Amino acid sequence: MARSPLGINGGEYPHWPLGKICDLAAELKARFVELSVGRITQAGVDAVRREASSRDLTVHVNGATSELSQAFAAAQALGAPYIVVFDDAVERPERSRAESLAGFRDTARDLLERPGHAHVRVAMENSVIRFTRQPEDLLAIVQAVGHARFGVNYDPDNYYNAGIEGFPYAYELLRAHVLHIHAKDSTRWIPALHGDRKRVLHRAGGNVVCVPIGSGAVNWTGLADRLRADGYGGPISLEPHNLPEEMAPGMAADAAYLRRIGLVS
Repeated sequence: MARSPLGINGGEYPHWPLGKICDLAAELKARFVELSVGRITQAGVDAVRREASSRDLTVHVNGATSELSQAFAAAQALGAPYIVVFDDAVERPERSRAESLAGFRDTARDLLERPGHAHVRVAMENSVIRFTRQPEDLLAIVQAVGHARFGVNYDPDNYYNAGIEGFPYAYELLRAHVLHIHAKDSTRWIPALHGDRKRVLHRAGGNVVCVPIGSGAVNWTGLADRLRADGYGGPISLEPHNLPEEMAPGMAADAAYLRRIGLVS
């Protein structure tokens, strides 16, 4: 199996300048950096292209479903091969479920088929809230769009945080549609063990803290075996939700772990 290209999610570093984010990606021998629509707009396409290309990095675009048009514009300008999208607008309060899915389908298909967009794949991330929390609902979105370049950004830790079995259950439902992966790990917060100087995430499954990949609740060993067996070679992007001073060391440890188990190059 070809090992996956490693990337980092620059959204974890809103306090860093773009060049410093790209420097970290280069230090970790990453192949791409994932940047939000807002960060790209703020920095400007020319600056993003310059900072990334000078470090031999590809850019992947990240944005909300309400920003999908802007995300495609950024991907077209940067030659980005992937848009990772999280849901904030699929389910409309004024529409039924079927009408909501049909409306999003039409929007996504239109953007995917526009001139200049043929190189772009869209990977919808499972969230800890809203419509994409349940793997069945995320599968329904993918099936409604019904496009070869529209699939899933699989985040097993988000499923754990949502109180859902991310592997094997959610993976089994979505595996045929996985185009992109977010990698992190977490565990229930135990103040006596982890201390109170941690970033505590208040999730459906309880209060959690991010820990190095392989030491938390996600079955990364089993998932890695399955990804290898399935021949997955798509991108894997690091995004530990830690305190700012813990972020870069945490990403370095996670990159080393994913290389040690043979998932990333």
